[in-house]
Amino acid sequence: FAAVDRVLDDWLVTGIHRVGARKFIKDRICGEAGREDCERVRQWLLLRMNGRVWEHGQEAMCRTPENVPGLRCLPMWPREESEWLAAVEAKHSEILQELLAARAAGGPSGFQPYRDPAGGGVKGRVPADGLGVEGVDSGMWNVLYLFLNHKRFEDNCSRFPVTVRAIEELFPRQYSHAFFSALTPGSHIIKHKGPSNRMLRVWLPLCGLDGFRLRVSDTIVHPKPGEAFMWDHSFEHEAWHDGQETRLVLIVDIWHPDLSDAEVKFLSTLQNCRLRAGRALAEQAAAEASERGDAGMQDATYFDIVERARHLLTDDDWWVINAERDPSTRPT
Repeated sequence: FAAVDRVLDDWLVTGIHRVGARKFIKDRICGEAGREDCERVRQWLLLRMNGRVWEHGQEAMCRTPENVPGLRCLPMWPREESEWLAAVEAKHSEILQELLAARAAGGPSGFQPYRDPAGGGVKGRVPADGLGVEGVDSGMWNVLYLFLNHKRFEDNCSRFPVTVRAIEELFPRQYSHAFFSALTPGSHIIKHKGPSNRMLRVWLPLCGLDGFRLRVSDTIVHPKPGEAFMWDHSFEHEAWHDGQETRLVLIVDIWHPDLSDAEVKFLSTLQNCRLRAGRALAEQAAAEASERGDAGMQDATYFDIVERARHLLTDDDWWVINAERDPSTRPT
């Protein structure tokens, strides 16, 4: 079991979670009971025990230790694989109006600049404030997080009850990663790949889609308001917005449908352990930096950056919207 323990160490699994993970591996992944519903995780675990990565043969897809073998690799997923999207589309108008109402309420709507850690292999502009790197080389990309890496942004969720209810009730096995994405006119999101093939990304385009296009691998998509679709975030993708309005999309990630519920439970446990440890380390580093009076960003983690970026936007002047759609311009 030494090789298994090395994998659990890598995911920072300790205490009762480690006991449970070892038992699951012994009973379900290595045992006959899991021959069918844990086969993909078994293959992944064997690779990691031997320090290897799945060679999927997809040039446009990310190559990382987190990739799970045996999952279908489709840049764009056909509609028949996701009939539940019709229920999501039925909420388009309510979700859009809830978001626009937040803009019209006065004060910042809750958006923050999208940032990644510097030096983490992500290309992008270094902003004037020195906080991480931007994901664009022109324009602005702002996000409003509802769920991120198994953290619920309570203040944001409380202002968007209709949206949160739709996420929790309509999206199957959501990945605890959901947010509004806003792209200003003239923006270009540089090409990049997601962290693994474990999840699929679902878009519900809201408004401002004229002049916008998304590339996923070799496929160019021109999204339309209210028409949801699902795609594999692990493939290389980029986006351009040449329209006149700020493009707004609700993004929700879900676990890959080829994973069994047992596999999702196991992988989710590993991810939660690593994320909890990462947040704890970030909080400890922030406390130590505060004691030293050091506000430097050179060693900022992803968790640091997300938290520090929350207060960078003090207004919504960047949010360009058609006057006919803006509730603040309508007569009362």
